[in-house]
Amino acid sequence: MKHKQPVTRREFIRGSACGGLGVALGMAARQTGAAAENQSTSSGKSLVVVIRDEAVMDEQHHPRKEAVKELMQNGLLSLTGQKSMGDAWKMFVSPANSVAIKGNVMMTPTHPELTSAIMQGIHDLGVAADKIRIWDRNQGGIGPEKADHRMWDWQPGFGEDHVSLAVAEADVLLNVPGLKSHWLSGIGAALKNWCGAVNGINVRDQDASFSIHGDSCADMGILNAIPAIREKTRLVIVDALRPLCSGGPQVDPRYLWDYNGLVLGTDPVAVDMVCLKILQGKRDQLRPGGWPLSPPPKHVAVAAEKYHLGVHDLNRIEIRKIGWEQDCFL
Repeated sequence: MKHKQPVTRREFIRGSACGGLGVALGMAARQTGAAAENQSTSSGKSLVVVIRDEAVMDEQHHPRKEAVKELMQNGLLSLTGQKSMGDAWKMFVSPANSVAIKGNVMMTPTHPELTSAIMQGIHDLGVAADKIRIWDRNQGGIGPEKADHRMWDWQPGFGEDHVSLAVAEADVLLNVPGLKSHWLSGIGAALKNWCGAVNGINVRDQDASFSIHGDSCADMGILNAIPAIREKTRLVIVDALRPLCSGGPQVDPRYLWDYNGLVLGTDPVAVDMVCLKILQGKRDQLRPGGWPLSPPPKHVAVAAEKYHLGVHDLNRIEIRKIGWEQDCFL
């Protein structure tokens, strides 16, 4: 099978993106960390970029490293409105920062091709390798060469507040989950990814440090509202290269599919709303009579209404679609 060549960053800058670049994000997030509250389009809507490339995965459903890098770069350029990767990264990170990336290793792990591109991009900006860290739960890696979770050899530990010391020690946090349906919360994406940043939690919420599992995990936003997480998180990049649309805790391969995309934003609630549309679209395609997510993902609306973490009204979200359009579900 002959594959289309991925769109290059130079071609993208010349105008190949569907939505175009036209809106630059504000600088307030870099100054205060309140990205979701300060970065929006000129219309006041939360901006979420969905970028896809039909050729980003090979016949064995493995990501092509350079294609993933191009996809991430093009998405970040569109989100920021910048024309160079250096300027795009400067919207979120400065060379003096210590950066911690919250990846994910459960069910649909964040692909190393994506985390490598992110970590190398930050390093190219001038951030020292030993100040670039990635982790999930109590395992992680330091430096771009440890982007692959199979090579992790660092244990960040947890503070007395049950929050990972990776959070406490970082100046900037990046949220990079894999996209999946979830048997406890309906969806696992931006908001749920912070479960791996705390300890002392359990499904029954017995003597838990954070009681998040009741009522279909409706109170998941409490983790995102932890002050250090809320204030330091600058960017969300959801790995939607090969999501899971049903099942768990075991992964049923029948419900994995090549969406071939990334979802980028600074508002975790808006990002999760877009991810919900993608998962629901695939489920409805598989069962045309309708196949609602179960349990219902209550935590997304609660995160907006109770914890004020972002926007869940789709009328207040601008979805900028770039690249491959087939079965986009948006």
